Amino acid sequence: MLFLENFARPLLIVHAVAAAVLVGATTHHLLWSRHYLFGRFNTYKGERTFAWVAAAAFVTTFLVGNLLYPTYKVRVRAEYFDSPQAVAAESALRTQQHQVSRVAVAGAPERGLTLTSVARLFDIKEHWVAIGCAASLVLLVLSRRAHPKDHPRVLWLYLGLSATACGAAWFGAVVGLLTASYRAVGGVT
Repeated sequence: MLFLENFARPLLIVHAVAAAVLVGATTHHLLWSRHYLFGRFNTYKGERTFAWVAAAAFVTTFLVGNLLYPTYKVRVRAEYFDSPQAVAAESALRTQQHQVSRVAVAGAPERGLTLTSVARLFDIKEHWVAIGCAASLVLLVLSRRAHPKDHPRVLWLYLGLSATACGAAWFGAVVGLLTASYRAVGGVT
């Protein structure tokens, strides 16, 4: 029995809901902040609220994801994505599908990700999400102590942090959904 394995499915749902809030908050923050490029700061109070919500959602999503990580690492990564039997079965299935599609459409390129490439993409996502979480926390501090409205010199840093947090949130959400579409924690029992 792995750490919190019995709670993997409910934790995955909490993780997904927090990620949805995160994507929404970081996207809204970036969209509201873009007006600062034109010297319009009339919505800065709402934008600062999105900075707070985004940071809270990033930390929540990150922490719940870390609680899920031992179960993911063993039940999804080791038992499925890195399993020689699963990789061989997927390869055989792709070869069979390629033969069928070759008859149907001569010269059609093979599409799709392999199990190994999905696992590697998930590894990359982990790093970008950590960077995005840090960016959102720095952004929260800046929004309270050195907002571009009062400190114009931090404008590009502020917008860059907002774009980094937003991009990392979207990338993490898409890769997380892609990974779960192959196999989620609490999958086959």
